[in-house]
Amino acid sequence: MVTAQKIFDLLFSYEKQSSLVNKKVLYQTTLEAVDRGQIDFFIFSCLATKRDREELIVNFFKTLFFDGGTKIISRKFKKVVQITQELESLGMVVNIFPILSDTEPKRTWGWKLPQDELSIACEIMVEQSQNSDLIPKNWCPKLWSEIELGYDNDWNFFCNILNWVRSNGKHQFRVREQIRCLAKFSDRYYFPLGLEETAIRQVASYAFEGMVFQDKFPGAILLQSEYPPSEKDVLYNLLRNQKRPLTILHPFND
Repeated sequence: MVTAQKIFDLLFSYEKQSSLVNKKVLYQTTLEAVDRGQIDFFIFSCLATKRDREELIVNFFKTLFFDGGTKIISRKFKKVVQITQELESLGMVVNIFPILSDTEPKRTWGWKLPQDELSIACEIMVEQSQNSDLIPKNWCPKLWSEIELGYDNDWNFFCNILNWVRSNGKHQFRVREQIRCLAKFSDRYYFPLGLEETAIRQVASYAFEGMVFQDKFPGAILLQSEYPPSEKDVLYNLLRNQKRPLTILHPFND
């Protein structure tokens, strides 16, 4: 019989940033997963774009989590397949939900393209993954707009979080962290609003995403694939109930 301790030990054996893990929360999440007989993972796969242009590269396998460079598929993808197989060997049902953040170019970066156009491009990428032999059947790519549907009623909801970040001095440190992070990607992504405004919007977006996960997927585990994890993890929990921060695992070296 599979136990929560056995699942916990397996997951923690893949952890590369043990100092960032809330072991109590991870154990509670595995306990709930064992009760259900099912464990769900979410992974954000950042969209790829044309340099200095408001244009997506409409290729699912060029999104950052899946892009293997000269390889067909990334090492991160292979690592998650390995984790999945080990969990299934213990009798667990495993679901993997890669997320394409179709709202990010307009909401966070400030692109002028219509949201419908961006979402359609991401829907095409999801279809590409479904028509490929590379993605296992228990992988179900989703758009972020699909996940937040029914939670975020209008633009004003996000604006309230945005104003909260702007007006709260304690968040300025987080904003400065994101400015430094975004600067490293400014040769690959177009940020028409400038780094500071984009960083403010990014902090607000992560906080909002953490809230959505809390309310809609309380038992899910985020596989952190973004860098640096020490900065990104904190943002997801800014608006969450501090007694139950987002369960996050860091199984990747890069």
